[in-house]
Amino acid sequence: MSSTTVVTTSENEPQYEYFYQDGRFGAKRQVLTGDKAFKTFTEIPVVDLTLAFSENLEDRKKLAREIAEVFETVGFMYIKNHGVDQAITDEAYRVTKEYFDLPVEKKMQNEVWKNEGLRGYQASNSERLDSRFKKGEAKEGYVFSYDEEWDMVPPNLTEVQKAMHYVNQWPDDFFPEFKKGMMTYWSHVLTLGRRLMRLFALGLDVDEDYFDKMMRAPLATIRTHRYAPTEPSNEDENGIGAHTDFETFTMLSQDSVGGLEILNLNGQWIPAPPIEGTFVVNVGDWLQQASNGRFVSTVHQVKRVTGNKPRYSIPFFFGLDFDAYCEVLPTCQSSDNPPKYEPINIAEKMKLTM
Repeated sequence: MSSTTVVTTSENEPQYEYFYQDGRFGAKRQVLTGDKAFKTFTEIPVVDLTLAFSENLEDRKKLAREIAEVFETVGFMYIKNHGVDQAITDEAYRVTKEYFDLPVEKKMQNEVWKNEGLRGYQASNSERLDSRFKKGEAKEGYVFSYDEEWDMVPPNLTEVQKAMHYVNQWPDDFFPEFKKGMMTYWSHVLTLGRRLMRLFALGLDVDEDYFDKMMRAPLATIRTHRYAPTEPSNEDENGIGAHTDFETFTMLSQDSVGGLEILNLNGQWIPAPPIEGTFVVNVGDWLQQASNGRFVSTVHQVKRVTGNKPRYSIPFFFGLDFDAYCEVLPTCQSSDNPPKYEPINIAEKMKLTM
């Protein structure tokens, strides 16, 4: 979805791109050209994470400053040399494709509405961020979240903390490989996610371990997707409507089909084409809040897939612990720049967002 989101009534009136934010559709950004246009991004930067694994703090600070500059201006980046073995990602795609190829009646055995935490299978057209598309989004999904048994650094949680987490459901009785392939991938990107959060802390001028106490058992969710091809003339369905992510950040693996687009300050959609061996990482609303608006939670969407080949993607959404509080960092506020956001508990934020 790109040009279809532009709303205009006459040549002289402003045009807008509309998107979903804060639990509702209808936020908008004016399309600006010529003298009215801002100086803004026209491509997504690629950041090499090699220095993230350096034992030298100054090396990690150097990388953190590079990331901070990208997040202050674009809010999106590709990362390469990230440390996740390609074979682990390939296996996640293999089991994803095999799962979605199963008969619908099989997949519906683990449908999300059968699970208290809405973890499980999401049927095609079951979601719709953009209310202008009558049938909704032409994609299937499978949702699962934190599992202490698969955490490489398992926390020592109290029973109360354990009870805060969602309970996943899996098709173990007819496709046991699915859980193993997806949770192996999840455990590795969770580890990478914690490393990224330490870089974000350095980039925001606080201690590297600032967020450590808030991500012992974070709300870390994967929604693996298959987007079905649709006819070019189909105006009743889209891929994913324009939106911002509400978590701390998102780390996306996408296949070769593509379709992800990023909205810049001028209301122009900038493509984020697949780059082999990379993840796409973007700021979520919680990280924008923690940085007092310094890091930008950027609007994005997935275009409707046409042709005869489906699109597969595996987005990983990194949150914080359910009992953590997302406060404006002390380095991101001052008397001249007071906090724009009230502290909020992550569990409370989820209730407002979902």
